[in-house]
Amino acid sequence: MYGSGGLQQMRHPVSIPSGTDLNVIAKQLFGNPQKVSESKHSLKIEELLRASKIDPNKALEKPPVCLASFDLDSEGVYCTLGNFSLVIGKAKSKKTFSISLFLACLVANKSVFGKFEGKLPPGKTRVIFFDTEQSEYHVQKVYHRICALLGVQSPINFEAYFLRQFTPTERLAMIDHAINTKPDLGFVAIDGIRDLVNSINSEEEATKIASHLLKWTQEKNIHVITVLHQNKGDLNARGHLGTELINKAETVLSVSLDPTDKNISVVETEFSRDKSPETFAFTVNDMGLPEILEEWIPQTSGKKTGKEPSSDELFEAIKDVFKNHVKPKARDIKNGLKERFSLPDTLVNTLKTRMEKDGWITPNTTTQNDPNRFYKWTASNS
Repeated sequence: MYGSGGLQQMRHPVSIPSGTDLNVIAKQLFGNPQKVSESKHSLKIEELLRASKIDPNKALEKPPVCLASFDLDSEGVYCTLGNFSLVIGKAKSKKTFSISLFLACLVANKSVFGKFEGKLPPGKTRVIFFDTEQSEYHVQKVYHRICALLGVQSPINFEAYFLRQFTPTERLAMIDHAINTKPDLGFVAIDGIRDLVNSINSEEEATKIASHLLKWTQEKNIHVITVLHQNKGDLNARGHLGTELINKAETVLSVSLDPTDKNISVVETEFSRDKSPETFAFTVNDMGLPEILEEWIPQTSGKKTGKEPSSDELFEAIKDVFKNHVKPKARDIKNGLKERFSLPDTLVNTLKTRMEKDGWITPNTTTQNDPNRFYKWTASNS
């Protein structure tokens, strides 16, 4: 019926013949929902493919280095923006202490300890540390340790969070939220990435975590460094998670105790997509701070079997070192002794210490980490 309001709804019943397929009628009236969904999905995939296609004519810059090491004139690359790295090691090898050295360098964003250099670009200088294992008290100690290394109380570009009390799903969600809501973020450390999964041997969860790391670093142009334990019986990172992270990481570092001195931790590059940084060692001093051992020399792969030199032979050898170096550093002295007498590292260290105690050589400063530290010739041939 037509009225002042226009066409009115007709209210008489509609007769549908028996045996009619209602799905056919629905498709005729509304189309096929499944085909519509498939079409939308196909368009989405096509859009993603277009965005991911490499343009060979596009000028691309190498990922900027955000953490580097330097030794004399050489530079090694630890981390670049847009990638993630992995630190592995046995329990109690002081992995968190090694991370503290890196984080202090990044928070300062300059050359520190005569060994590292932070290079975060302007606008991306915020550094965040997440710990999944330790209590609030111990995570706060890590925070204060990093501040003490820099000689500051509360840097405005550094945050630390303790996530021990949450579930793996909650921890992952919190980290994801922080990464996506900090516009000035440049570097993230996750100490205990194993605690973001329920099972370290789940291939599905391992792939999920690796995918998150790749997504965060790519989309936010940051670097994420993660920490994972090694197996007790071998040197492999634990579980499927360890395998997946090693395969995808830009750099893999191992932290182990020096076999000749359990108070010394050795940080070595196991794998790097760039120029590998030099192996270095550190100890924890009386103030509870990691201290780099500039005089430490890595163990050589081949065993030296040279006989210990006599006092006269040692005296002539150290004289030659000073002839070749005006201001020799500890490494120069040790290398000179190793080359001359073919000695093992442990004996070289012992001889150098003995020469210092006997007054043959004297350092110009008592500060172990001073990059300008060298030795003076103070012996007499008597």
